[in-house]
Amino acid sequence: MSSEQGTTRHAVSVAVPVYNVERYLAQCLDSIQSSLGRRLQLIIVDDGSTDASRAIAERYAERAGADPSLPDVEIVAKPNGGYGSAVNAALDRADGTYVGIVEPDDYLDGDLFGELYAIAVETDLPDVVKSTYKRVWMPDTPDQRIWGSLLRHRGVRTWERGCTTLGESPELVRWHPSVWSAIYRRDFLRETNTRFIEAPGAGWVDNPFVMRAMCQAQRIAFTDDAWYCYREDRPGSSSVTKAPTLSLARWLQMADEVAASRWSADEGVLASLASIGFRYASHLWDAPEAEDSQVRELLTRVMNAIPKHVALALDDVSPAAKQRYLAMTRQDGDVGGAGAYRLAMLRELLYSWRENGLYFACERAGLHRHAADAPKPR
Repeated sequence: MSSEQGTTRHAVSVAVPVYNVERYLAQCLDSIQSSLGRRLQLIIVDDGSTDASRAIAERYAERAGADPSLPDVEIVAKPNGGYGSAVNAALDRADGTYVGIVEPDDYLDGDLFGELYAIAVETDLPDVVKSTYKRVWMPDTPDQRIWGSLLRHRGVRTWERGCTTLGESPELVRWHPSVWSAIYRRDFLRETNTRFIEAPGAGWVDNPFVMRAMCQAQRIAFTDDAWYCYREDRPGSSSVTKAPTLSLARWLQMADEVAASRWSADEGVLASLASIGFRYASHLWDAPEAEDSQVRELLTRVMNAIPKHVALALDDVSPAAKQRYLAMTRQDGDVGGAGAYRLAMLRELLYSWRENGLYFACERAGLHRHAADAPKPR
């Protein structure tokens, strides 16, 4: 039977969407070691690469075929269609009880899929099993550091105390979507029609996928442990300004997912969604990109989609930003004093210091100056 009919051969199927990543791909594939052995299905989708990525994948597949401790590997070649198209192609071929994703410029530190699957079994096969991840800051440079993600130790109920829901744990969607630090029950994705938007390039398509999955999930198992290593720029840098219309459009799609779910009036979920919206907007309000009429229109739509009582209650949004929100939405309201905001920022500073040390806390607060930030000589 085909995977579309729900038949399972593997415990977990993993999509690796590949496009011109010859620099990182070997490290990525070599890191996917699991106690699941052949019960782990690895579907490498070559999304029209023009570099040596395909050859690297084929060498790995040949080696895996001769080593029963390695995953069951399949390579799919297709014309370039973008990240969402590549992951969907893998999901269509997957036959595991659960599915996951590894991005080819990241890597694993430990048995991510074996550990998450073991949690799934212990918790009676929930819809989603979610972990935190490791942030590889300034990767492959002398400044490289590895820190914990912002979701770690936020008080989300961990699987040892039972499963949670988005309503109980809205922090699950407040920070980076980290679509790849989880496994998703394949039948759940099929039953809820949860798939990736197919758009050119990366396209921020992980954001609405994660929001839909979390909104639709009846049971979520969570662990504060981390095995996934995600390469990123320094804290404080933003990819929002690199793709301003995409980031805002994807936020609106996330808002649609919340509105269509049972959490449409949940104050915690709405606060997490609003916090993301303000975070995106704050990177754009005074940026040159905001001069673009399409960006201005999308910014206005995002602000109008945030209920006033939710916006004004956010303690991690400054009074100045709230005033800007009121002006953009043509509303009146009390933005409050600076005390609550300063206290929230102090709490975040102390959280960052506790979790990742003083250097990271200063990075998040923007207190470090980097050579890249210095004025260019004339």
